[in-house]
Amino acid sequence: MPGSNPSDAQAYKSLSARECAKKLIAIRRPLVLMHVRPDGDTVGSGAALCIIFRALGKTPLYACADPIPARLAFLLEGFRPAENFEGLEPVAVDVSTRSQLSDLNGKIPDPVLMIDHHEVGEPFAPHYILRGISSAGEVLLHVIDELIALRRLKMTAKLAYPLYAAISSDTGCFRYSNATAETYRRAAKLTETGIDTADINHRLFESKTEKDLLAENFIAARIRTAAGGKIAYATVTKAEREGLGVLQEHFETAVDVVRSLDGVVIAFVVRETDRGEIKVSMRSTGPDVAAVAMRFGGGGHIRAAGCTMDVPDVESGAKLLLEALAEVRL
Repeated sequence: MPGSNPSDAQAYKSLSARECAKKLIAIRRPLVLMHVRPDGDTVGSGAALCIIFRALGKTPLYACADPIPARLAFLLEGFRPAENFEGLEPVAVDVSTRSQLSDLNGKIPDPVLMIDHHEVGEPFAPHYILRGISSAGEVLLHVIDELIALRRLKMTAKLAYPLYAAISSDTGCFRYSNATAETYRRAAKLTETGIDTADINHRLFESKTEKDLLAENFIAARIRTAAGGKIAYATVTKAEREGLGVLQEHFETAVDVVRSLDGVVIAFVVRETDRGEIKVSMRSTGPDVAAVAMRFGGGGHIRAAGCTMDVPDVESGAKLLLEALAEVRL
């Protein structure tokens, strides 16, 4: 039954990179799943998986509960979203919990595989997870190594392009602490294929629409601080967003605007969605915000996490988060 929780313990088996590669080979009708509020890592890794499946002789489709942001659509050019899920074999990438599939739950068959890197999460399928690694894109490179060793795949510029985008996205263009020496080595190998990394980074970080800038300016004007300036936050209601004439996707970089305030250790944005849900994005320069997000049913990375809060409005959500953060050593 779609969306059910299989009781078979083997359904949640932890796989090696070689086992994961063989499972990809065995899939006949692949459906690539990306997480709600898609970012560059899930879209880039999803696009790379589509390319891999096509190289293996399959016809991949993709699905995401939310629209793919316009600024990331270039990564999925040439691939189609699924319209009918019957008979498809879903593979989730950069999805740490079943809840991150959002509205897809109950519509799709049970995922047959998940590939992820989050420190905090709950496997919902056989999985290959390297917790704490920079990105799902970097995790996928370990699987690609095995596919190459099995002589089922070759690294090409076409494949390297979305993989580099995935890694660059989740490392903040290699500015974050999750970019390790191994991450740089992997990225260097990708650049050797001849991809235009400057173009990728421009598209990801420097190309913004007027509405993106409008959303960022709105957030900058709404920043509030706590804990002597070590915590900064902002809230956005649905009515405020609609009044600006912008979409949810235009607030994707909102938490980065808040985090850029000098002296901030923890930043968060509480946002009301079109469906009235209260969503939170958190960033940190050190303290574990994933642990805080877990208290509200979320998760993520130590320094980048999120959750959906069961509260009536954004201000209630901000108040609860501030109370929880009061217990964190800054």
